[in-house]
Amino acid sequence: MNHNTVFSQIDRVDRTFLVINVFFLMFVAFIPFPTTLLAEHLKDDGARAATITYGLTLTLVAISYSVLWFYASVGRRLLRADADPRTVAGITRSYLPGPWIYGAATLIAVASPSTSVVLVAAFALFYVVESSVFGRDRAV
Repeated sequence: MNHNTVFSQIDRVDRTFLVINVFFLMFVAFIPFPTTLLAEHLKDDGARAATITYGLTLTLVAISYSVLWFYASVGRRLLRADADPRTVAGITRSYLPGPWIYGAATLIAVASPSTSVVLVAAFALFYVVESSVFGRDRAV
């Protein structure tokens, strides 16, 4: 949903944008591996390493997604001429904390893997609610 919301604001792309998007999609495509690792090791001695791997992957996804959005939106570089400033500001505001929160949850995994997983799940739920409920008027 978020990817669709971002791309609904984009008018054109350039090579840099496409390269950033490829890295973003590579990180997204990698998510099943650390997710499986986490599921297999959450209750054994591998929980810390699995949770850190999972958290690092989600942090990279959040960073690459933010880079993608900010590359396109700063100076309205690639945005549609009629892109709603409120929508652009809302997307920007919602993406700012992502890398920091996922990064913090990853660091917390060093001390408490289960707390880290709960934080990541809560943050994912926030984004689902944010894009579903609060993003209704900006969907195209």
